[in-house]
Amino acid sequence: MEDWGTDWSCDVLERIVALLFSLADLADIAAGLPASRRRYLLGVLSVAEAAAHDFLIGPGTPVSAGGQDTAEDALRMAARLRALAMLLIVMLAQRFELLGAVTLCVDRERTARVKNLLARLAAPDTS
Repeated sequence: MEDWGTDWSCDVLERIVALLFSLADLADIAAGLPASRRRYLLGVLSVAEAAAHDFLIGPGTPVSAGGQDTAEDALRMAARLRALAMLLIVMLAQRFELLGAVTLCVDRERTARVKNLLARLAAPDTS
């Protein structure tokens, strides 16, 4: 993982979290598409997944897009993208605890946004 704690602002990291959740939503949508369109979209999303994986975990071997063309593959990709987003949220929360939200997020509003995001993720889904 890069040293994102010193090189990235809180706002940028929050946007990356939102982007990962949006990409996961696209993977959910891909599950309902015809096979050729689903295969194409999963190929594009796999590039984003690999970049996020490298950024958060380090260079590794995320699941490749090769052979991913079923609705179940799309749903698994959505779950992996959401897991990466939640990993980033946890890493942000740990950073806040270690540094008292001073160096990464200097204002209370941004700290509150991340805490609210964590609370929403921890709440049970009632939909």
